[in-house]
Amino acid sequence: MSIISFTYHSNLGIVHKESFFRIATILGVSVSKSSGKPYMIEKIDSYVKSNPIEVLEKLCMKELAQEFVKACPNTSVVKAPCRIDTLKMFLLVSVCYDKKTRKESLLMVDELRELFAPTLIPS
Repeated sequence: MSIISFTYHSNLGIVHKESFFRIATILGVSVSKSSGKPYMIEKIDSYVKSNPIEVLEKLCMKELAQEFVKACPNTSVVKAPCRIDTLKMFLLVSVCYDKKTRKESLLMVDELRELFAPTLIPS
């Protein structure tokens, strides 16, 4: 399976505008429903990258995200723990489908892995 490079910002670009307001509200990012999609993408992207610890705490995802942080860059997690839907919903992980094995695997964007790592992996 080949992994295509992507960023958190580009991941957000595939979401419908209606979903951004919900994501922003849960994360505590101040945006108006009438804001344009590029503005919402920029605000959410900036908030997540500037506040990785708060994001994990708000989503109660520290233990779950730890599996992705332990993986090497560009390495997908095949056997993901339950409750993975929250990470998918906030686009913190992407789904990769391997046509040969017919299995879904999940990949966390490297830039997020690096931001979350100091919080999740003890020194």
